[in-house]
Amino acid sequence: MAMAELIEPVVFPPLYVLLPLLAIVSLLYLVRSSSPQNGGTRRRLPPSPWALPVIGHLHHLACALPHRAMRDLSRRHGPLMLLRLCELRVVVASSAGAAREMLRTHDLAFAGRPMTPTGRVLLGDSLGVIAAPYGRAWRQLRGICTLELLTARRVRSFGPVRAAEVGRLLRSLAPEPGSAPAAVNLIERIAACVADSAVRAVIGSRFADRGAFLRLLERRMKLVPAKCLPDLFPSSRLAMLVSSMPRRIRRERREMMEFVDAIVREHQQNRVAAGGDEDLLDVLLRIQSEGELDPPLTDDDIKTVIIVSSSTVLTFSLSVSEALSVF
Repeated sequence: MAMAELIEPVVFPPLYVLLPLLAIVSLLYLVRSSSPQNGGTRRRLPPSPWALPVIGHLHHLACALPHRAMRDLSRRHGPLMLLRLCELRVVVASSAGAAREMLRTHDLAFAGRPMTPTGRVLLGDSLGVIAAPYGRAWRQLRGICTLELLTARRVRSFGPVRAAEVGRLLRSLAPEPGSAPAAVNLIERIAACVADSAVRAVIGSRFADRGAFLRLLERRMKLVPAKCLPDLFPSSRLAMLVSSMPRRIRRERREMMEFVDAIVREHQQNRVAAGGDEDLLDVLLRIQSEGELDPPLTDDDIKTVIIVSSSTVLTFSLSVSEALSVF
């Protein structure tokens, strides 16, 4: 038997069968890509610059400082624009009107904060007032901050602390008897004075390792704004394994918690007498001991408030030093 007789001829489906199938597949793809669940065009999304595969608009921010790059993009695309940074979708508001719509008119829609993978490593189980979802617990923490920690009376009570730190600053600038005058870095001295004054208001002057605590806060502040692979690709487990940032954050968190545990234990053992001056940690411990909150104020909540308050203090002192360096 000839070889040609053993091979059965391949019969292709007629064209009138392929065309409807191709049309159905194309229609399903268009419907799926335009659905709101898949980021389709049915949503009225803000304008965006041109994007690259995988990284999205990340390359637009690589050629200049991020805030200047976003300023230039907003001049071309308007005060409200959408950026895709790898897997992240970010809405950028670059005008006072757009910011007012987000922060006042639609405050509840923007009340929550997305938690990144490294943010979960950094904060652990206690999210605090910064990253906690909007709800009863968050409103309770905010009430403590506004009614107990940030009142005008509380700020005035820290006047002696500020006066003592300014006096120490002036004494450090005076030359030693018999020594020749020497140049000093006034910006660093003023920034340190601001940081010491505020940290004393947060944790008091009884904590012996306040300087080490400030240095640890500074290291932590350098880690927080750094974007890494796990934050840009939050759905990728490989990014968490490859990046060294989660390990560094775990180490910093462990050291920070050891410091904060020591601070809390010291305050619990040496509670101020009735009528004495309270620092912010004393206020939180007093509220916790009263037991009138529901849900109750936990030790982790107190530690998170202390860390966030101290980090804000350090950010302010760095801003002061940057502002002074301009003049």
